[in-house]
Amino acid sequence: MKKLLLALSFVALALTACGGTRSDDPEALDNALVAFTSCVQGSRWQEALNYVTPDEADAIATSDGYEFKDEYKTAARRLPLSTLRRAGLEVDSHGRLVGIKDAMDEANERYVMSEEQAKVGTNLKQMEDERIKRRIEQGQKILQEEEETANQEQEEIVYSNKLTDEEKRKYGSTRDLQAPEAFQDENTQEAEEEIYGGDYDNP
Repeated sequence: MKKLLLALSFVALALTACGGTRSDDPEALDNALVAFTSCVQGSRWQEALNYVTPDEADAIATSDGYEFKDEYKTAARRLPLSTLRRAGLEVDSHGRLVGIKDAMDEANERYVMSEEQAKVGTNLKQMEDERIKRRIEQGQKILQEEEETANQEQEEIVYSNKLTDEEKRKYGSTRDLQAPEAFQDENTQEAEEEIYGGDYDNP
């Protein structure tokens, strides 16, 4: 009886060991990859899990075991067959893929990094656009200031063409400095001189 139990235990251990061994058969690997990719493209998630080792299947599947978790669905769709063939995957003795979870995790990480890089590129372009905008605004401000300065200088030139009070006194233009009543008295005096000027000569 003991010999029978030992024999059964040995067989069980042998079967367990065989289930965990990996195969170097490239044809078996390619068949598993093709089948897995085909299931992913057809959204046959539960069938795709059949081509993954149980441990990895538990990690990438939902709690009910019928389909992939959302992040692994996305990752699986990002991995074309050509990429999977270069990912260094293996198959176990049952033809199930070993390392497919790591490949999908890496695909997700690469995508996140690419998104971050894209954001950086967008920020750089935005910063450059803002810098150009600031330079244009500065240029417009300088032009406006120069135009205001030129207008002010032109006004000063116009004002300078008029005689100042001091210049009028110097050059005899005192008439412009007299009050309006003075102009009236002067005009009246000149008119009287014209009218009565001849009478003084002939008394």
